[in-house]
Amino acid sequence: MDIGTISSRYAKALFSLAKEKGEESRVYDDMKMLADSFSAEPGLRAALSNPIVSREEKVKLLKAAGGIQVCDLYTRLIDLVLRHRRETLLPFIAYIYIHLYRKDKKITRVRFDTAAPVDDKVIAHLQEKLRKETGNTIEFSGHVEPELIGGFRLRIGNYRIDASYLTQLRDIRAGLLENR
Repeated sequence: MDIGTISSRYAKALFSLAKEKGEESRVYDDMKMLADSFSAEPGLRAALSNPIVSREEKVKLLKAAGGIQVCDLYTRLIDLVLRHRRETLLPFIAYIYIHLYRKDKKITRVRFDTAAPVDDKVIAHLQEKLRKETGNTIEFSGHVEPELIGGFRLRIGNYRIDASYLTQLRDIRAGLLENR
């Protein structure tokens, strides 16, 4: 069996049990925190795959990576995964669970990057407009990226709009270089 299949089975079983118990949102929060921890701390993966790190230490690391107060289902998943020595699959399990949850709850992720901070009213308006367009709940993240110079980048799932000055300037430069 491959990594994707095994990870998918764990994630699907966890989601099914969490949904049955009405705790899918709580587990979602813990899994999001775990996924963020894997992104922010590359050393976490190394520690989990290190055979010298004890099981107890791995449990402590994973509970801390899941948030301040993790739920019982999260703890049970960690115990199960460690018992079967599949801790290297946890990033995949977390991402698959998050995907299953968002699909089930009709959540669309939106990332909105701008060169300067944007007023909260503008963000709320954009979220509402996107909610009406998609019919889904919008999970919004915005980042200030001064290198964009002006304009914005908007990513909705696999759909991207790049209306940044940086991209426009690059396009103009490429056009000028072509016509030499």
